Amino acid sequence: MIDDPKKLVRGLRDISPLFSAVPGEVPGLRSPEVQVVGVSSPDCDGDSLLLNTFFASQIASPDKPCSLLSVLSRYAKVSSGSGQGMPESFGDRLERYCLYWDELRDLISEPFSSRAEGVLQSRDIFLDFEYRHLLHFEKAVSLLDKWVLLLKPTAESLTEGYKMMKIGLALNPQLEFHITLSGKAEEAKGVMVFDRFSDFAYKHLDTHLGWLGWMDLADPARHFSAALHTEPLKYQHWNAKPSLPKFVLAGWIESLERKTQASAPVEVSR
Repeated sequence: MIDDPKKLVRGLRDISPLFSAVPGEVPGLRSPEVQVVGVSSPDCDGDSLLLNTFFASQIASPDKPCSLLSVLSRYAKVSSGSGQGMPESFGDRLERYCLYWDELRDLISEPFSSRAEGVLQSRDIFLDFEYRHLLHFEKAVSLLDKWVLLLKPTAESLTEGYKMMKIGLALNPQLEFHITLSGKAEEAKGVMVFDRFSDFAYKHLDTHLGWLGWMDLADPARHFSAALHTEPLKYQHWNAKPSLPKFVLAGWIESLERKTQASAPVEVSR
């Protein structure tokens, strides 16, 4: 008879990692670390691409691919990359892809098997869309893990931000919100405004907000400046939200990456 079953369990874990698996999880088949982030502002809706590009550049790293996906109206005028075309380089570690709203709807409605090619890799995806165009496909909000709202420290802007949060949570109850204030960095004022707004959101929406800091889009010398804490935007294992539509989206981006790499000219060494 075994005197202490707990000692046996610890011993098995020492022998093989197979015995360390979480109950219900198949060893070696952990879900890829895919998360989708969006950045919006009720005051600068037309600057969605700029805002998403900037925040994506802050967390992009060589260790994990980071992609920018712009969702466009059919009436939008885009210089390149519109529709299901090839990616557009936005720096060393950031590629931009484009889909029209109806294409996004059709894409995530398809079975994953029809898009699966190889092993899905971990990836951060920034979903760039204008909030006023969300009526084309409201379900796009269900793709988001985190939604960053850039708000002015005014009653009007905070009210509009609250409305966006209310709609977002109605469409995606698991959605996280992170707040950035627009203007020159004033840490004490920012914390005060955020604390009051956060208390109001918790009371009426039962949601906790994240504080990221300040971003000034009106800096004439640098176009914009920022005093941000972007660490909370990185993927957190303890708060993972796996979903099939996100994996479909990541698989579509990977398939375009492979096509781009396959079509790239091969350098011949002399």
